[in-house]
Amino acid sequence: MGGSVLSGSTDLPGYRRLALTLAEAVAAGRYDKDTPLPTDTELMTEYGLGRQTVRRAFQELVADGLVYRVRGRGTFPTDQPSTGRSVRSTDSIEQLEEWPGTEMEVISPLELKRDRVHAEKLELDGLVVAQLKVRRWIDNQPYAVNTIILPPDVAETLISENLIPTGRAPGTILASVGSVAGPVAGAEETVTAILVSDDIAEILNTAPGRPALHIERVYRNGNGVPVEISLTVHASERYEHRLSIHRAGHHGS
Repeated sequence: MGGSVLSGSTDLPGYRRLALTLAEAVAAGRYDKDTPLPTDTELMTEYGLGRQTVRRAFQELVADGLVYRVRGRGTFPTDQPSTGRSVRSTDSIEQLEEWPGTEMEVISPLELKRDRVHAEKLELDGLVVAQLKVRRWIDNQPYAVNTIILPPDVAETLISENLIPTGRAPGTILASVGSVAGPVAGAEETVTAILVSDDIAEILNTAPGRPALHIERVYRNGNGVPVEISLTVHASERYEHRLSIHRAGHHGS
């Protein structure tokens, strides 16, 4: 068994914790074009993991655009841009909850408002929802603004348990929502293309009228109850959204 400790919550699967650990090492500059990441065997020995777990971790890093693999030579970091850019490969709730390498900043506090459309999507009895707005940062560059809509009772618990951070901080509101409303088990996602409005342009330090991605996700807990709606606008010059698509029955473990 290995003796090194992996990053991330112990509730995360081993492959995800290993991917987070390696991503942090890449971000810290421990590897470059002349210094490959450890081999599968080395990681298995260091962390006491199985081969399939290590391979799945590398699949995550490749899909996220952080590394590339060369047969016979090893695994190397990709050339990262000098200014902040987020590359997302969102095939797991764990990735959405962790969002490693980025920070969040609450720019509009939780408030109650009447909103029939989103109250219905949250399957609430009434018409009142709670809402806050978050700006996300990478390498000191703002790249996304996220409007988060919650059931009022969930919002009240977040406030009472002091789970809304101040200033810029790692992590996500989603992870905190899961801790009070039951672990998030899945999400329905809708992606559309929009033009950046004047107010969003100011928040993201970009130009009005530029193209942007608008991503809506409705998150549900293990009982199928909707616990959060996330409406996110991404600055296109600082964000890529990738999917890894597999034939049924051929996805890596």
